[in-house]
Amino acid sequence: MMKKCILGILTACAAMPAFADRIGDLEARLAQLEHRVAVLESGSNTVKIDLFGSNSTMYVCSVTPFQKTFEASDRNEGVARQKVRQACNRETSAMFCEDEAIRCRKFD
Repeated sequence: MMKKCILGILTACAAMPAFADRIGDLEARLAQLEHRVAVLESGSNTVKIDLFGSNSTMYVCSVTPFQKTFEASDRNEGVARQKVRQACNRETSAMFCEDEAIRCRKFD
């Protein structure tokens, strides 16, 4: 019994340097990642791309269940429809906010 206990302790002690090396590697990687996050949060080295370019097209979508009109706008017609549907659903039943009832206008 005593031999097994001593053997277990020796095995655990032999593995300790490997764990220490691994912990050191993980700490170094963590420091590197924290530095990268700090650089990204500072905004330096940032390239901003305007996906819409000079396109100034806007979509204005609306729906009028009963007497209240819900309206939303976006550069993307699908997003404008979704926004107006969500606004309508917050205050009325979903059956009055169906896509067929939503009307969209395009402005250039």
